[in-house]
Amino acid sequence: MSHTIVFAGDKGGSGKTTTSHALCHGLGLHGVRAVHVTTDPRRLVLTADPRRYATVDGRDVRQLAKVIDQLAKRDDCVLVIDGGGGRPEVDAVLAKAADLTLIPFLHSDEDMRVASADLDRLTDAYGLPNRWPTSTWARAAAERALQSRMGVYSQRLLSPLPEINGLITLVSEEGPNQRINAACKTFALRILERMGLNLFTFRATA
Repeated sequence: MSHTIVFAGDKGGSGKTTTSHALCHGLGLHGVRAVHVTTDPRRLVLTADPRRYATVDGRDVRQLAKVIDQLAKRDDCVLVIDGGGGRPEVDAVLAKAADLTLIPFLHSDEDMRVASADLDRLTDAYGLPNRWPTSTWARAAAERALQSRMGVYSQRLLSPLPEINGLITLVSEEGPNQRINAACKTFALRILERMGLNLFTFRATA
């Protein structure tokens, strides 16, 4: 059976789409079969041609369950679902089918407020501080804000994913730039570890 990861959250612009593609890209670089499912009806489904992973259209809610069911039966595969595009009811359904649900959020008061509500609503989900500042002063300020506003969720927060220059190329027609490869590979390993998996999990059954 495949492993399913959902990127959810009610806040637009928090990085669900780019981060879900970053995970797929990193998994693909490690030789793990990854499938990216787009569910937001406002987004285009990117072609798989310049990428190391498959892309699937799940924008029609009526067909989404069928897509998930079909892909879930594949062995040695990680199914990565880019969540409901600000549709809490879709996120709730997807989270029930997921092995891991991630809620990306930026270091702004509004993002943290919405992410807190999402974590309350999706009680098995984990928060993912996203596009975290890399300069010493800005990072320290973001960490203080995180502790102040979301310290109560400390056991459900992943370590921050830093700002990655060039990440936007993941959602371009040309495909990802090579300079983001190392960061995406590191991110993929982090997520596998969170799920209790590693690369040998997939290579042993290949």
